[in-house]
Amino acid sequence: NPVGLLARAGCLPRDVNPWGGDYNRDDVRAIEIPSANGIGTASAVAELYGAAAAGDAALGLTQPVLEELIAEPLAPSRGLRDRVLHVDVVYSLGLSKPAPLCVFGSSGKAFGTPGFGGSFGFADPDTGIGFAYLMNRLGFHLCSDPRELAVRQALFRDVLGARPQQ
Repeated sequence: NPVGLLARAGCLPRDVNPWGGDYNRDDVRAIEIPSANGIGTASAVAELYGAAAAGDAALGLTQPVLEELIAEPLAPSRGLRDRVLHVDVVYSLGLSKPAPLCVFGSSGKAFGTPGFGGSFGFADPDTGIGFAYLMNRLGFHLCSDPRELAVRQALFRDVLGARPQQ
């Protein structure tokens, strides 16, 4: 729906269509869409989240900000249902927190964000790791793309011995 809430939230100019099969174009990458089109390598995204998980001063995050990121988020005044995405979500300071639809990290202290086409990156302060999975073929899952979920489950189950991921 070109006039629906999701389309309007994306704020794409009418002459730019990333759904046309090629997202890797200058005109698409040049548009700044908050929480929608960050571009980086998997190692760069994981490194960024790893630094956040460890409280690395190089990021410039103050201790109060880090404490707020790992804290249990406040319950939304209008419920968990996202009116744009039509799913239950939990946010804190603009980042996703583990929720029933998407359990990630070793505890509720984790924070990050799913990305376009099934990508996912997050910080897990309990283990000090940053996780990122990015692919070159888009999927259709908002969270827990089967390709990403398999890698995340293996890391948390087999390597870290932490809680199951969903």
